[in-house]
Amino acid sequence: MGFLDNTSVTVDAILTKRGREILSTGGDFQITKFSLSDEEVDYTLYDVTHPNGTDYYGTVIENMNLLEAIPNRTNFRSFLVNQSLAGASVKLDTLNYNQVNKLTTIALSPTTIGSPAENYTFPIENTNIVKFADNPFIKTINAKSVNLIAQSINPGATTTITVTGLNSGVTNIVTVSVKADAASSQDPLGPQTTQQQQDTQNGES
Repeated sequence: MGFLDNTSVTVDAILTKRGREILSTGGDFQITKFSLSDEEVDYTLYDVTHPNGTDYYGTVIENMNLLEAIPNRTNFRSFLVNQSLAGASVKLDTLNYNQVNKLTTIALSPTTIGSPAENYTFPIENTNIVKFADNPFIKTINAKSVNLIAQSINPGATTTITVTGLNSGVTNIVTVSVKADAASSQDPLGPQTTQQQQDTQNGES
């Protein structure tokens, strides 16, 4: 990953690994699909209360560093929100839980600043590292708040929970780093068990 010079308008277009492979072999190379990303732009920083007026509302966004394109990405995040929600944000007690011990409970109770009360979606990136306390075999819950439980893993690892307001679409990301448990044989990068897989293991159809 790298940063692009943001002093001028820049379009950074790159080929995927498959595209480069076809091009290098002299095959019939034609661009049929492309994707765009605004992942590095946090639109909630658009400040409609800036004391210097409308010309300065987007100053922070305009001065952000742009990310260099990466050919092997599988998904993108976006902070794009409706203009009526400019300045809105999802607030949590903390966004980083570092070196958490196994079986530690983490309570996530977000509030949306600048928008009416709402429920949230809480997708866990890796459920080998933390699970939902009430339902350990699902990866996403829609709720007002959730409780997570750190898992026994070896080695230690980090995952994220992307908290998104169901009405506003405003997003914030919580990062959880869980310590290694020397007695554990659970590889955090191994397959993640779903409810269907658990039912199969228990002999249910």
